[in-house]
Amino acid sequence: MKSRIRFGVSCLAIILAVVASRSEAAKRPARAPVAPPPCFIRLAGFGPIDPANGFPMYYQDSTALALAPCLDAVCGGPGFVLPNPALPLSFPDNFPVELFYSRAISKMTVGTVSALYVAALEGSFANGNVALPGDQVVFSRIRVRVFGVTPGGTYTVTHPYGVDVLQADALGTVNFTQDSPPIPVGIGGAALAFGTPITLGRVGPFLRFATGPVPPPPGTIGNPAAPQTVTGSNCGQNLFRVVGPGLPAGGISTNLFSTIIGKVAQTCGNGIVDLGEQCDDGNTLNGDCCSATCKFEPAGSPCPNPNPNACISTACNGAAACVATPNMALCNDGNACTTADVCTAGVCVGGPALGCNDGNVCTDDSCDPATGCVHTPNSLPCNDGNPCTSGDACAGGACVGTPIPGCTCTPTTCAAQGKNCGTILDGCGGTLTCGTCTAPQICGGGGIANVCGPTLRLTATGRAGETVLSTPAGLSVPVGTTGSAPFAPGTRITLSVTNGRSVIWSGACSSGANKTPTCTFTLNADASETANVQ
Repeated sequence: MKSRIRFGVSCLAIILAVVASRSEAAKRPARAPVAPPPCFIRLAGFGPIDPANGFPMYYQDSTALALAPCLDAVCGGPGFVLPNPALPLSFPDNFPVELFYSRAISKMTVGTVSALYVAALEGSFANGNVALPGDQVVFSRIRVRVFGVTPGGTYTVTHPYGVDVLQADALGTVNFTQDSPPIPVGIGGAALAFGTPITLGRVGPFLRFATGPVPPPPGTIGNPAAPQTVTGSNCGQNLFRVVGPGLPAGGISTNLFSTIIGKVAQTCGNGIVDLGEQCDDGNTLNGDCCSATCKFEPAGSPCPNPNPNACISTACNGAAACVATPNMALCNDGNACTTADVCTAGVCVGGPALGCNDGNVCTDDSCDPATGCVHTPNSLPCNDGNPCTSGDACAGGACVGTPIPGCTCTPTTCAAQGKNCGTILDGCGGTLTCGTCTAPQICGGGGIANVCGPTLRLTATGRAGETVLSTPAGLSVPVGTTGSAPFAPGTRITLSVTNGRSVIWSGACSSGANKTPTCTFTLNADASETANVQ
């Protein structure tokens, strides 16, 4: 480890020189880039730096798989041990000198020949001995070691990330290690120190468990201490093969890996738009335009309104933004003296004034914005309708007269007035009850009092400020409200709108989705109608 790290540090000057050289090269005519070997795809990037230990929180490969550093025995297996196993993990006092984001190991022995393959993304420290702030390095590694082969022989090694042609030494040993330059973060800065495994490394995509007798521990991509097959090679070379002199025909080969290390990092919800994500708003919730899987929620999806306002509608725009738009919904402007309030330009605007005339000459009618209609008794002269009283005057909200001595008043009758329901004045200062109507008919009817008839329920929608009327009289319904009135059975009713505006009629009288100024029909039973004023 020490020699490798020292070599890495000594390479720093070379790397920096290469960077400077590339700057000079940028001034010369550009040449076509050299394509990377086809059996690996460079890593996509690394996450933010963990303030607890100074290493990237994760590295992500081209498949959007993100791996965090393995700092426990769950992903690291029995071989993971802290400097002081009796104490919890802490940086730098009790922190491993070597940690892995990804590590794959394959071994095989055939007769007297043994072979080892390692592919790893590793974190360490440039000094090679102790955890030291500012000394953090991350590098990728491809390692092949073969023992017991023909001295000086040339061997072709096929592995998940490519094919390497290697030569054995005089002792019959192949010893090949290829690391991306390990540059301390304190010297190269995070971009250079932690970026070299991406720009100069051969590890990617990450190898992961495919099949095996022991599944990976939850939250990991492989078993650190059990044989398994893997997947991930860009060329489908999920094996380790050595071919060359002294070996059987076709060489020696295995598709089993004794160790696969990798701890899955949760990237969705971290506030960074990583590979595979369309958005990331720092949470994993639905309903805020960026879904729990960090995808755009469809345009028009509901989203929270930060400033609740009945006249403002909020909806997703399909690109993770919640957009506020004024609407024309019915609302309440807080004034009890207005009706058919409707939203206009994001503000609730009151409609026509509330009608407060109670038809009683003995009350003064007014409207209180807080409570609505107010009927205050007055003392005006009046007529109580009784010819046998004089000096009629209002008192307590009623017309009261002084009886004339010797005068006799004969009350009228319901039959004489042609009334068959409700109440009427009896002509002598009293009232008469003329009967009730059989449900569903009610008393009233087309402006002719005291007639039983079916009820027409009318709902007016659309353009604010207009009113839908009936002929014969009986209904006067402002847009945004609903009203009902009874009419005599068989009444021919014509509906229209103030200002002669066109309407789309539906219900008892239909315009077939066409716009017409009036609609006429005969009412024989209870019915409903909707007028959408254009």
